[in-house]
Amino acid sequence: MLSKARTNVPLVSGELTTKEVGGFPVWEVFTQKKEPDAHLHAGSLSAPDASFAQQFAREHYGQDQECTSLWVGLREIFTCDTGGLETYEVFVQWKAGDKHEHVGEVEAASGAEAKIKGAEQFVGDKTNCSMWVAPISKLTKINSATDMIWRETTKQEYRLAKGYSRIVRQKWDALRAKKAVDAYQEEDLKDTF
Repeated sequence: MLSKARTNVPLVSGELTTKEVGGFPVWEVFTQKKEPDAHLHAGSLSAPDASFAQQFAREHYGQDQECTSLWVGLREIFTCDTGGLETYEVFVQWKAGDKHEHVGEVEAASGAEAKIKGAEQFVGDKTNCSMWVAPISKLTKINSATDMIWRETTKQEYRLAKGYSRIVRQKWDALRAKKAVDAYQEEDLKDTF
């Protein structure tokens, strides 16, 4: 609940309404955790344009998880069958519920042709759930060495789960020990009475 001071603030002209935000295009984000690893689908976000999508991706996916690279693109480019002659990145979802994984790139005249070539080169006889292809010219590739927000500023390892591992382990050990003592006392009371 907002304080009275906050609820009495008049709307500033030009503020975004819920309807406007709901109308923003959806962008897909892929992250690479370490150098040789594949880019995996990390999630989606809504943003009014590519610049904001890149900033939001850096803020959310670049800070929540340590990674070396982010790729950002409009959702529609991953499933579009049209396009021109260029290089397409190929992403495969091997099982339902899994993340789409970058498997390579192909030269093709359209998204439809890229899917056919991607299936021939990277999938073959293996079963898969779905395939996305995206023209390289429509993807933004953000490199950790130059463009990631959290890498260059301050040390923020506390944001990662591994920063909590020792403390969490101590709490779990204490909780388990307490339950063991409670169980022992309960058994002792049964035997006594």
